[in-house]
This record gives sequence, structure tokens and C-alpha cells, in this order.
Amino acid sequence: MAKIRMGFIGCGGNASGHIGRTLELPDVEIVALCDVSEESIKNAKKRNPGAAELPTFGDYKEMLAQVEMDAVQISTPHTLHFDQIMDSLDKGLDVLCEKPMVCTVDHAQQVIAKAKEVGKILMLAYQRHLMADFRYVRNQIMAGELGEIQFISAMQDQAWYR
Repeated sequence: MAKIRMGFIGCGGNASGHIGRTLELPDVEIVALCDVSEESIKNAKKRNPGAAELPTFGDYKEMLAQVEMDAVQISTPHTLHFDQIMDSLDKGLDVLCEKPMVCTVDHAQQVIAKAKEVGKILMLAYQRHLMADFRYVRNQIMAGELGEIQFISAMQDQAWYR
């Protein structure tokens, strides 16, 4: 199977971590980085030496037009997600986008419809939904093992500042 060729739209602190983890995936090849901030690209490359020689862009539309790829990972301010998702789907790319996906219900409906229309994957980075403990609890609830659920309250403390 050929490697998935992925471009990154956004290279700030959050994306920089994703770049490092993606570089470790044997079935994925990062083919380009894009950020409006040259400093963010520089820092991402410094933090991830495996990305040092990747081509870079200051405009995601230029990257979409010039680079052969299969997918993009979007990690930019959420107010930019709608256009970036729509443009990526229009280019026939699968999309992994950070949360929140978009800012309005109308935009959410449009990107979902577009993904269905072009037959591409649109996934949000809600990674906790895929973790074993969360899936176990959901499966127990869905199977009725816990009886009729009246109320659920949950809190997960995360020190994102570390």
C-alpha cells in the first residue's frame, strides 16, 4: 500500500506536536507544511528534525495547488477552518481538522454535505472518542448494561499548559 501523502495547514504549537507524531507513522509521509507565520514553521522544523527539508508555504491555497497529496491536517484558528476544509475537500483531499470544526451550524452542515458529495473523509480531532476506556463506557451504556441512564456528569482534568 502506498503511503498517505499529508500536508499540514497550520504549524503552531499544537500542530508541531502532531507533526512529530505523524513523522513516526510508517504509512504516512508529510509532503508540505503551511503557516502564515514563518516563525511557526521554523519552530515546527526545529522541534521536528524529520521535517527540516519539507517544502513550506505561507498560503494554504498555494500548497493545495502545488503539492501532490492525499490528505491535509488542519490546525489553525477555528475561524479559518470552514474555508480551509471546503477548499481541501474541493481538491479531493481527506481532511483531519482540529476542534472546533467550524463556528456555525450552517457551516457544519455545508462541510458535512461537501465531504459526502466528494466522497472524502472528514474527521475531527476528537481523539478521546477512540480511546479504549471511553469506548468501553460507551459500549456498556449502549448495550444497556448500566440500566436506564438518567444523568451523566464527567470531568477530565488536562494540564494543556505543560
